[in-house]
Amino acid sequence: MSGTVKESNQVSGYFTWFLVHAVQTGIGILNYQQKIVHGAEQDAWVSVLFVGVCMHLVVWMMFRLLRMADGGDILSLHRQLFGPIAGTCASGLLFVYCVLFCAGQIRQYGEILHVWVFPDAPLWQSALIIFAVAGYIVSGGFRVITGICLVCVLIPSLILPTLYFPLQYAHWLNLLPLWNHRLEDYAQSAIHSINLYLGPEFLLFFYPFIKNNTKAQKWAHLAVFHSTVIYMVILVGTFVYFNMQQLRHTVWPSLILSKIIRYTIVERFDYIYIFNWLFVIFPGCCISIWAGARILNQTLKLPKKWALWVTLLVMIVAVLWVRSPVRIERLENIIMLFGGTLTFAYIPLLLVIASAVQAVKRRHTARSD
Repeated sequence: MSGTVKESNQVSGYFTWFLVHAVQTGIGILNYQQKIVHGAEQDAWVSVLFVGVCMHLVVWMMFRLLRMADGGDILSLHRQLFGPIAGTCASGLLFVYCVLFCAGQIRQYGEILHVWVFPDAPLWQSALIIFAVAGYIVSGGFRVITGICLVCVLIPSLILPTLYFPLQYAHWLNLLPLWNHRLEDYAQSAIHSINLYLGPEFLLFFYPFIKNNTKAQKWAHLAVFHSTVIYMVILVGTFVYFNMQQLRHTVWPSLILSKIIRYTIVERFDYIYIFNWLFVIFPGCCISIWAGARILNQTLKLPKKWALWVTLLVMIVAVLWVRSPVRIERLENIIMLFGGTLTFAYIPLLLVIASAVQAVKRRHTARSD
């Protein structure tokens, strides 16, 4: 299926690791601990691990699904299964998801800048700067985006050594008692951890841009495993520092942990965290912008330049519309619902439909012979 894209525009298979991991680790790392304790509390790590295992199954489904697409991506698969009109409508819903995904990353980061660093700076300034840089990167093509992912994927992993400082004050008994919650509690924490794992679904768009993409599945699984390890280590480090009551009222736990770090020449280490985290959200923003522009280019036949400008304009409007903290939380819930439905419901359903259609075609071909 990779033949639909010129080889000069493709990247090697092992870059799938960086692409998937970079888009999966975003702004959610800074506050997911406070959300998932509402349910399983100190046992929430079980829910995070369970969703991580489920994501491996989803990745397997996506590769199985994409091998059935004539054009190698979900846009061609929609046309193949549903026809031009219904297929365009289905792809249009994915465009909405791309807009929500990017808007969620940028709006939450803008809120951090407003609360922690620049309380008087208007939202549109930071959003415009991020969109300008992201749009410039996307205009360079998919290989440039891959290079950004390769560089930015290192930053979330650097947070792990800094856990040494809060672990000096760790209370390991905070992890006890184990397994003392109901199944409903684990399910509630699992639902809140869905946002953490969103991102691999963009593989449905950039699959044709990977050389020998049928052999890239192991790298996608490695990316999900990499993300899961980071989430688990940070979660355990947070649980042994905060008790459950403190954690429920701590909005950005990862940033609070960074305030413990003290050096002679660096007093506010949390500022370094905040400004470096801009590079963490860039891959997700760039890939979602690129995917949104590709949808408009493939479905509405807009020129690539115009498709990019329209996508950026829609995303800027979406970010500026979300002004209050209440709307930010509402946006997070919408992304969780939309992304969770896409990942854990629509992709399995689409695989069933595609497999059924393929089986009917094979049976019809066998009868014709």
